[in-house]
Order: sequence, then structure tokens, then C-alpha cells
Amino acid sequence: MEPHLTTDSSADAATDAAAPPPPRLIRREPILDQNRGLAGYRLRVLWAEPQEPETDTGAALIETARAHGASAFFAYAPHWIDGTASLLQNAFTHMLPRNRIYIEFPEALEITPELIQSLQSLAHGGTKFSIRGDLAAQPEREALLPFCKVVRFDPKLSSKADIFRQSFQHKQAGRQLMAVDTPDKATHDNFMLLGFTLFQGSWPRDLVAPAALSARQKTLLRLMTLIMGEGEAPEIQACLQQDDELVKTLLDMVNTPAFGLSQEVESLSQAIMLLGRRQLQRWIQVLMYTEAGRPAGYLSPSLLQASARAHLMEAMSTLLHPEQTVRAETAFTTGILSIMDQLFQGTMQDLLSQVQVDVPVREALLRREGLLGPDLRLATLIFPSDRDAEENPAPLLRELGITAEQLDPLVQQAFIWAHSITQAAQ
Repeated sequence: MEPHLTTDSSADAATDAAAPPPPRLIRREPILDQNRGLAGYRLRVLWAEPQEPETDTGAALIETARAHGASAFFAYAPHWIDGTASLLQNAFTHMLPRNRIYIEFPEALEITPELIQSLQSLAHGGTKFSIRGDLAAQPEREALLPFCKVVRFDPKLSSKADIFRQSFQHKQAGRQLMAVDTPDKATHDNFMLLGFTLFQGSWPRDLVAPAALSARQKTLLRLMTLIMGEGEAPEIQACLQQDDELVKTLLDMVNTPAFGLSQEVESLSQAIMLLGRRQLQRWIQVLMYTEAGRPAGYLSPSLLQASARAHLMEAMSTLLHPEQTVRAETAFTTGILSIMDQLFQGTMQDLLSQVQVDVPVREALLRREGLLGPDLRLATLIFPSDRDAEENPAPLLRELGITAEQLDPLVQQAFIWAHSITQAAQ
């Protein structure tokens, strides 16, 4: 069910009066489970203007969550946020959805009796905490461990011996283990043997060997070529009818609120007619990311991030170029195809040789250049996938002619839409 999007008024009254934090964007980095499904998000603050290093990210996250309503901002999955001193002492923190929040203890946090008292109050209300493994090993931080439900280990900060010894101790204490940046299959396998169930950052590319396209994926690629080219409706329908499950999924999906049709669709020909080529193309692009054989409840991080990018890029284009409807449609296509190479374990160049796309889409996907290159870079910065680097958003915002304040509601809408469309595609 889509969450309610109004601001939490009761928490507004409880929030201490303070100067608003500087303009910022929130980056959602996927955290995966052992099946490579979405387990949650790590939230990062991206400042839209140069800031001092000590600028409070916790205050910025709290303000953004308050503005959108905490239930909507932290919807669908657990979120890991930085537990700065101001966040831990903010009255609004008590209003956060405790079943979807992990507050991470930062390195610079000063441990005082007042802090422990605040933690006890939050923990009593059900708030969960996490800590980095190398910090958890420091004697002066031992007082934080009773509050921690998750411990994350970074191989760059902890040796193999430390990870082996400490992870066993934390697991014995009932804490969940998270790995940060697993560079290769051997490291990943070691983490799995030690009982790690959460994975943040880069996923080893050699974990899954490149595979040939499945029959379903070949059908979808053929459909994309027909729809983005000159294929006629009977030819499109005949291609769809080669896969009965695909037809059923289409009918189920087009009858969800995500597609906004005014009447229930009962037949394939009716679906094609009511959807039109534009919506049918979107549906097929979304289904490219659905993966067979996944366990119940699996959420594809590739589908989520690609859908969020597509929605955000379309919304930015509509805001900045309202008269250019074709540009908005092309922006959506660029976003939805931007993770296709990771999904199929191939190169974008090879995959684009099988699909007919316009020049702006090709330039953006291959080189992050051209008409839609900056749009895609900004969408990728906010909704990253595996190994996408973080960059300074200020030059991108200036190049596109959009402010963080204008972009923020579009980002939230893209997040909500991506999860609604992903649920419809299951």
C-alpha cells in the first residue's frame, strides 16, 4: 500500500526551533541481502553548496524526513542514517518509524552520560542502532554495544583476522552482520561463511558468470525493438502471445494504480489499445528487470533504482522543458535502460546493438554525454547502483538549471513510484 504523504504534524510541534540546514539532496544507496535482493538503504546527504566538514548531516536528514512525513520518507525498507549528536537529541527522532530505521554511531560521536541516557530512551521506544566493526572494537565504545543490532565490517578498516574474531563475537551476541564493499568472490564467500546477511557497496562482479539471455529476455528485447521502431500492433500482440505468463503479468500490472488507467483491462488487445505504444514500452522496460527463480518477497535493487531514475529524469524534463513532451519520454527511457548492462552482465555497447534507441539515449547511456547526459548523471548520483561513484551535485544542478529545493519533491515522488511499480511487477 502506498504510504500517506502528508507531514507528521505532531512531530512538527515537537521539533526544536533551529535554523534550517543548507540546501541538500538525499542519496539512497541500496543495501543487499545474501540473495542480492534489496534489504534497505544507506542514506547520504549531498550538499548542494560547499559546506564546512562539520555541517550536521543528522539535522539535514531529520529536516528532510519531517518535510515529507517520516512514514513516507522511510517507507518500504529499513534505512540506515548517521546518528549525529543533534539527531540523537532531536525530539523528532522519537517520531521516526522504528521498524524501518537504524541509527549508525559515527566515529566522531562523543560518549557522555547524557548521550547514554538519550540512547536508553530511544532504545526503550524500539529504536535500533548499528556500529562499524572497527569502532565496536574500541574499549571506550563498549558502552554502545548493548544498543547495537547490526555491526558492519569494512575490509579496508579491519583485517581478516579481526573480522573473523569479532564477527563471531557479535553473532554470538545476536547482532546482524553487514559487509562493506566485497571486492571479489573469495571475500564474499568468506563473509557468507561467517554468517553475514547484509551487503553494502560494491558487489563482486565475478560472483555471477555472464549468462546468455533467457527466452523471456529475448522476447522483451524483441518487443522493445518493435515498439521503439515501426512494429504494428498485430505484430506486437503476436510477439507477446508467445509467452502466456508475460500476458498475465501485463494484465495484472496495467490494472494497478501505478499505470492510472480509468477502466479495468481484461484482454491483451484491449491492454495494447488502452496503454498505447508509450505506456506499453514502459511496461516492457520495467519487466526487463524482473528475475525468475527469486525467493518470495525479493525486491530487485536494479529495477528499483532504474525505475526511480526514469521517473526522476522524466519529472525533471517536464519541469524544465514543459513544452518538450518527446524529451520527457526519452528521458524516462534513458533512466530505465541505464542499469541494463549490470542486469545482463554485459557491456552497454553490446546490449544497445540489440535495441533501437535514439542518439540522445545512446550518448547518455554510453558516455553520460549529450542532451540527457547531465540528467542521467544527477539521477545516478541520487539513485546509485553498484559501483556508481559519488560526485559534487552543485555543478550538475547549475548545468541543468534546477535547485535542490525544486528537485527534492521530485526525488521523493520517484522513490515512491519505483516501489509501487516494483510491487506491481512481482
